[in-house]
Amino acid sequence: MDILLVSAGIFHPPVLGRYYLKRYLHSLGGFSYHVVGSLESLPKLDRGSFQSMVLYYHQAKISWPALKALEEYIYSGGGALAIHSATASFKDSSGYYDVLGGRFTGHGPVRTIEIKPAASQEAIFAGIPAFNVTDELYLHELRGEIQVQFYADYHGEHAPMVWTHTYGQGRVCYACPGHHSSSLRNPIYLQILGRALAWTCHANREALKHI
Repeated sequence: MDILLVSAGIFHPPVLGRYYLKRYLHSLGGFSYHVVGSLESLPKLDRGSFQSMVLYYHQAKISWPALKALEEYIYSGGGALAIHSATASFKDSSGYYDVLGGRFTGHGPVRTIEIKPAASQEAIFAGIPAFNVTDELYLHELRGEIQVQFYADYHGEHAPMVWTHTYGQGRVCYACPGHHSSSLRNPIYLQILGRALAWTCHANREALKHI
């Protein structure tokens, strides 16, 4: 499966986090990657070229042609795995948040977060236990209907940490940890990212037993 990896950053997201993510992705069998630093640098974007995208960046502006290309790709059946500050990017583009399913609104201090599996999950995430990361707990304004896959307790409520979302025929998954590079070395979190990528490609758990 061919994947478009859109990632850039030195401090946010951290360059080491981006390195560990790339190293993990390249360790997965069955995937190949094309890397660009911005949605403005997209190659031809359709499901014949790429089965999914990985979005790990923190950027301020997106042009209308780039946003339209992203929207049309996902709506027609493409996929996207968005990580951490992807939801804090392009704050003036409401259509972007319709695609991802949520908009960043704030976060508390970096701390240890226990991330727990939701009671109702996509089958591809089944069997992944609760785990801890030291990271930012992002808060979001949710757009459309999302399905929470993992959550953290925050002031007596459940804050979504990993969610899935459909946009037209496409599949989108968002995963919150990624402020600290250590999160991208956590084997349980990496397993979630691997399975999430497979889900956005419309693959099932049985097809990718190695993840």
